[in-house]
Amino acid sequence: MEHMERLEKKRLEVLERIKPICEAFGITDYDYEIRETGQTETLRINKTRIGCSCNSISAVIDELVGYIFLMRWRDRSLGAFSVQTTNAIKRYWIK
Repeated sequence: MEHMERLEKKRLEVLERIKPICEAFGITDYDYEIRETGQTETLRINKTRIGCSCNSISAVIDELVGYIFLMRWRDRSLGAFSVQTTNAIKRYWIK
């Protein structure tokens, strides 16, 4: 199977797996984008882009859960290590 075909298959599987999670949290604008070169995979949730190149499907789901956590916990403290925790969750977010 060609590289781009494998990535397209992965894209469809990722979208299938994250759909119920997104629906549960009211997220309707999301995609798993693959560049034409096949070298860049990006999870897009609303306007946030998260680098997921070479990630397993499970790791992509972890990135989605991290995004949801930060968006839901927005105005609450994460304690003494709030900045470090937020930075760790956002480490692959593309600015």
